[in-house]
Amino acid sequence: MSQNQNQSQNQGRSAGLEGPGAVRPEVAGARSATGVTISGLHKSFGDNEVLKGIDMSVAPGEVVCLIGASGSGKSTLLRCVNRLENPDAGTITVGEHEATHPDVNLDAMRRQIGMVFQQFNLFPHLSVLENCTITPRRVLRQSTAEAEAEALAQLDTVGLKHLADRRPDQLSGGQQQRVAIARALTMKPQLMLFDEPTSALDPETVGDVLASMRKLAQAGMTMLVVTHEMGFAREVADRVVFMDQGLVVEEGPAAELIGDPQQPRTQDFLRRVLHPLGE
Repeated sequence: MSQNQNQSQNQGRSAGLEGPGAVRPEVAGARSATGVTISGLHKSFGDNEVLKGIDMSVAPGEVVCLIGASGSGKSTLLRCVNRLENPDAGTITVGEHEATHPDVNLDAMRRQIGMVFQQFNLFPHLSVLENCTITPRRVLRQSTAEAEAEALAQLDTVGLKHLADRRPDQLSGGQQQRVAIARALTMKPQLMLFDEPTSALDPETVGDVLASMRKLAQAGMTMLVVTHEMGFAREVADRVVFMDQGLVVEEGPAAELIGDPQQPRTQDFLRRVLHPLGE
């Protein structure tokens, strides 16, 4: 996508125009958002070069889905944005923070970022409410009352306020993942990273998690999502980026890229994903 196309698309989002991921005017200002810029990103594990010079950006309030086969570098890219992995070369800027600068305040930067993993990573000995308040109390120094009020509000957002007193083992996988989303939101992030959040779920629970993510997108949250859910990507994402063997092969508006990919490798991948029986 050209720079002008990208600017035009995001101006449309901020104006509340219709379309995938469009920002509703009444909630667009409810939460601040931040963007991401990645330039020349390289990452290797031993002799395996996983990222081979990635250039991409996510505008504030934009939803970008990363798709591609396992091993293409999508999750590593996401982890580099949050500096859970240290890049070998290149730069990453998250809002006002240059994430790859040697003197970056990682704690301050990470307070702007919420991340949801494949696994839920909830504390099994704590209740849902306690899972959602422990970090705001310890990191943001919120009072118990303030942290609980915010946690209950976010649990309500994902439809689980009524289960606040339950333990994780009393919840389904989909419910646990929605708690993980609520937990991330209690830190009031400006950017959300999702690393295949539905891959470990029973098919019957996937829809509830995707609905929670869709609600975030509609509220103007900046989102970078690694996913194999093509329906979600087509409906919710502003752009889709197809990666293969550590490179960005193709990117564009979600409906266009999924419906009419231009690169042979993208065409082959989507044919296998969308028509696994060769129909």
